[in-house]
Amino acid sequence: MKQIQNQKNNKSNLPLAIIGLVLVAAIAGGWWFYSSSKPQPVKSNTNSANKKPNNDLAAALALYRTAPAGAQPANTLGAPTAAVTVEEFADFQCPTCATVHTKMKEINSLYGGRIKFIYRNYPLTQMHKNAYEASAAAEAAGLQGKFWAMQDQLFTNQKTWSNSAEARKLFEEYANKIGLDVAKWQTDMTSLPIKTRIDADMNRGTALQITGTPSVFINGRQLAVEEMEVNTMRQIIDAEMQKPSGQMPPNQPASQTSSATIANQSASGSDVKK
Repeated sequence: MKQIQNQKNNKSNLPLAIIGLVLVAAIAGGWWFYSSSKPQPVKSNTNSANKKPNNDLAAALALYRTAPAGAQPANTLGAPTAAVTVEEFADFQCPTCATVHTKMKEINSLYGGRIKFIYRNYPLTQMHKNAYEASAAAEAAGLQGKFWAMQDQLFTNQKTWSNSAEARKLFEEYANKIGLDVAKWQTDMTSLPIKTRIDADMNRGTALQITGTPSVFINGRQLAVEEMEVNTMRQIIDAEMQKPSGQMPPNQPASQTSSATIANQSASGSDVKK
């Protein structure tokens, strides 16, 4: 009799157990659905080096040809009509850019007027507090024909001013060192034309979909970080020089190689190595 009673109790408890299991499964499923449907936070790119260039070369070259021209006249070394253009987007406060700076100096020394080298400002302002002002310091020096001298000072002394609360005072020391009219340079640093030049370079970089600095293009093809070595860049440049002129992609938008632009470069006192 007792056994029969136990069987009845077990049978009566069975529906309750099933209901409990269903409720647990429903709660678990609901929590999983809620968690998976929540928008995930976007991870910011804290690595300053651009590691993923566009691998679709045809599309990348088309984009390069149609992107906004950037600051005009550009900060340029070498020959304006050279068959090979090396264009670098850099942030003065980016440590990797300071390293690549020495390599670019070697490239320019090796090739001289056989290439056209363009430096573009691309300050990563969200992570580098002094980067935009450093670009302004270089551009203001450029109005006195000393862009490249200031560029070299900023990269060479990067560790000194990078996280300084008084970076502008250090920039002023560099301005004195390279022989600028410091009063004029100070005024120019905060002027609208300087801001316009920096923003134009940044707009070009954004249109080219660069994700960090340094970003280097040789005749429109973006280099991977591991290709930013002197020997590798020499191989790429030499290969571009050996191409018949008809096979080489246009190395700059038309607005950047027009006769008016070249005349403006000469008139502005930009440092152009010929």
